[in-house]
Amino acid sequence: MTACQCCGAEIDESGALDLNLGLPSGADDAEQLAGGKILLAGDTAFARCVLPVELTGDLELWFGAWMRISVADAHRAAAVWGGPGYASLRLTGTFAHDIKPWDDLHGVEVTAEVREPGYLPEYVQHPLLGTTWDRDEVLSAFLVQLPVSIQQKLLGRWSIERTAGLTPHLLDDGLRFAGPGRTVFVDVRRAQGTPADRFLEMALDGAPAVPPDQQFLMRDGVELRHGLWLTTEAGRHEFYGHVVRFGELLIVTCIHDDPADHAWARHVLNSVRYRR
Repeated sequence: MTACQCCGAEIDESGALDLNLGLPSGADDAEQLAGGKILLAGDTAFARCVLPVELTGDLELWFGAWMRISVADAHRAAAVWGGPGYASLRLTGTFAHDIKPWDDLHGVEVTAEVREPGYLPEYVQHPLLGTTWDRDEVLSAFLVQLPVSIQQKLLGRWSIERTAGLTPHLLDDGLRFAGPGRTVFVDVRRAQGTPADRFLEMALDGAPAVPPDQQFLMRDGVELRHGLWLTTEAGRHEFYGHVVRFGELLIVTCIHDDPADHAWARHVLNSVRYRR
């Protein structure tokens, strides 16, 4: 891990992630062979393989993904699965999934081979192989809890860190990231033609009054960053942050149980980026 320069928070960057894409369409009630690694659904068959995808930041993404194969190849694979002939197993077929953020993966021709006995066949021919993909662009599309932090893509040109261990939820007016003792609400707003100072003034209308040492306002070129924080009577710590540009506003609300997580809340606000 490395430390954030703005607040000292630990940032996890590298490693490997396993994501299961689930069953392919039409295989819910399929007959299982080879311990469930081969599926037969009428005149259609599937083999479970792994797809390694390289991401930036020294991160690998391993998908458990199904290949559509012929029924004859399914029986051939099931006969050698786990036995002496498994090491030389080679499968050809078509990819049985769509994966965002990529397009047109379902139905492409693919090949998988057994690289190590005891492990699933690994795709060796697939459109996602041979390229290192942007980790934030890819992982922003997966609304599941991740063990690493990413820069979550938002509406328009905004992005914000989704901290490791927080599960994202889509809301009518934004996103919520939630985990034990920590919750983040993110809301993107627009007001065409409104200067940043005026937009912030509008956003703070009705905001709780706090002492000067519990708020800040910083200007960075055309951008304003504002934050205020308080502790409720119930002992909940609340941090309200705003990043404002001409006609655009990102509201970040961090709620945390541990007072020491104030540094984390500041880190989340500082992570907000606007792609020019």
